[in-house]
Amino acid sequence: MFSHAQVRSRRSEYALVCLAHVFLHTFTQMHIAITPVLRTELGVDTFTIGLMASIPLLVQGVMTVPSGLLADRVDRLRLMAASLALSAVGGVLMTQVTSVPLLILFVSFFSISSTLLHPPALSIISDLVAPEIRGKALGVFNSVGVLGVSLGPITQSLFMDAVGWRRVYLMWSLPAMLLSAWVLRLKVNKPADAEARPPRDGIAAEFHILRNAGLIILLVILGLRAMSGNSINTYITPYFVDVWALTPATASLIFGIRSLVGIFAASAGGVMVDRIGAKRWIALGLVFQVASIAVIAVATSLTWIIPGYLLYAFFSIMEMPAVHVLISRLTATGSRGLAFSVSFLPNTVMGAISPLLAAFIVEAWGMWYIFPFALGMLSTGLLLMGLLWRRPAIT
Repeated sequence: MFSHAQVRSRRSEYALVCLAHVFLHTFTQMHIAITPVLRTELGVDTFTIGLMASIPLLVQGVMTVPSGLLADRVDRLRLMAASLALSAVGGVLMTQVTSVPLLILFVSFFSISSTLLHPPALSIISDLVAPEIRGKALGVFNSVGVLGVSLGPITQSLFMDAVGWRRVYLMWSLPAMLLSAWVLRLKVNKPADAEARPPRDGIAAEFHILRNAGLIILLVILGLRAMSGNSINTYITPYFVDVWALTPATASLIFGIRSLVGIFAASAGGVMVDRIGAKRWIALGLVFQVASIAVIAVATSLTWIIPGYLLYAFFSIMEMPAVHVLISRLTATGSRGLAFSVSFLPNTVMGAISPLLAAFIVEAWGMWYIFPFALGMLSTGLLLMGLLWRRPAIT
């Protein structure tokens, strides 16, 4: 049992990790929300939109495994502080963007920041929270991250016409830097067995987690989900502007509301994981996502398309706690940082490829065809759930 002081300390640390997650994600989707504006100011074309999504994700993919290894070996809170500081610097630099190469470079700062924060943050929560309520705790963590994702585009939609999109970036940079300085003052948080791990149990020994066939199948499913989600989310605001004649601010607002919906979805997903199990919830989530995209593909009115898109986002985000719970159950404390970072790898790698592939589809056939493409990816993932279901190693 923990003393009252220990319980309070654990709650404070959990709250801090969640707050850091909010500020991290205010930056990560803002550039997608303002894509219609960037096309006017910087001459961004369809292929460049794909590069804006792909290159930062490739950078994130390169950093994924090293950041996971760092989270298992060094002070986790210091990594979180570095992540927040990098986001703040990236926000300041975005105010000076004058060309597409600079835009892609500075957006990559947010990808690196995200890679640095997630493995230590998820590891801290997995250590702090008992397994029977881990789904709820990870659900809240995902919810506040989605809150950050929504706050970025929503503040852009509310203030870009009044003060300009650059100053919105600057508005978020100051609190992120202050929070980074606050985290640096806190007590060191190293993995519980970091000191006990023999030096010869080095990097190579930690990759034993990749021998689990169930984990590999799960990673493939996550990659297919990433191809679907990144293809849709990269082009959804241009789709609303070009095909349905919405204003850039309105399209950005819808994109932000999509994230806002996810706040409730992630928490609800955490509750569902604790009640019906992670594998079952992932399968149901895929079914609902397929149905939502099918509605978008066949609908002929925004009355159906916008709710279909928001429902797709809801069920997609609802699956996130299930994935994190599976990873935490598969791995010991000393290797969770690497395991969590590997679980993000399919999103970064496939997410980097899919916007370019979607750009080719858009150029060749039109924007509508990204929806059948996404539908095919998710349907394949749903079929693979049959293989994952028979793997007893993942529960």
